[in-house]
Amino acid sequence: MPRIIDVIPHDDYTLTIELNNHHKVVYDMKTRIQSSRFCELADINKFKALRVEYGKTLVWDGLCQITIDEILSNLER
Repeated sequence: MPRIIDVIPHDDYTLTIELNNHHKVVYDMKTRIQSSRFCELADINKFKALRVEYGKTLVWDGLCQITIDEILSNLER
């Protein structure tokens, strides 16, 4: 399974995720932000305040998190 090296949040609620296999993924969070799980990320400052944890998880402190497995699974749909 690929690991997350870096993530760049953008003003349009997308994330550019750089993986250790030299791929970059653009993940659109716009529809996810409408869910109760991610709704607090509608504040763009909160959305942009994330970090990579253990190369596997994107974490917004005290708010929510999403794993690389979940991201890749959503992209395959």
